[in-house]
Amino acid sequence: MHENSYEMIAANISDEGQAQRGKDIYYKYGECGDIISSRPDDSVGCRCGNIFIDVDYVRLVVRELSKFQVLRKL
Repeated sequence: MHENSYEMIAANISDEGQAQRGKDIYYKYGECGDIISSRPDDSVGCRCGNIFIDVDYVRLVVRELSKFQVLRKL
């Protein structure tokens, strides 16, 4: 996925609960640069382990919120 096909809609959130979810919403972690869907079919995380989405418990875990971004796919 090309980064220029996304727009940032949120950064520097203070709680994972503030992160939007949707079919066109993605999460990016600044350290590794991975971009993952906010609504994956299976549990998934970024390659450095700072973002994890647990689909069984419908839970988003972000270890360092200061480098977390919410994106919308254009």
